[in-house]
Amino acid sequence: MHAAQRRFLAVNASAVMAAIALFPVTGVLQARVAGHLTFGVLWGFLQCLLLVASAWWYEMRSTRVCDPLEQSLSLTGPPTTTPDHLHEADRQGW
Repeated sequence: MHAAQRRFLAVNASAVMAAIALFPVTGVLQARVAGHLTFGVLWGFLQCLLLVASAWWYEMRSTRVCDPLEQSLSLTGPPTTTPDHLHEADRQGW
């Protein structure tokens, strides 16, 4: 779990630190990339995408590591027996 936290922090902190290092330089944010799209807007969009992707990855990883139900399913595979409440429904004619 701690490794996933460190990776999440490292990925997102590196993007923020790069922004802090690059953006005090005048003119970098206003540099045109394509048409009216500037480097500052592109950087902000890419940083948001990185945050969403890393949050999704972290959520998937932490669920697999911490959720006991998820762990039991991954270790034993899908359940092969039918739950009791489904047998009752069969007896009632459902």
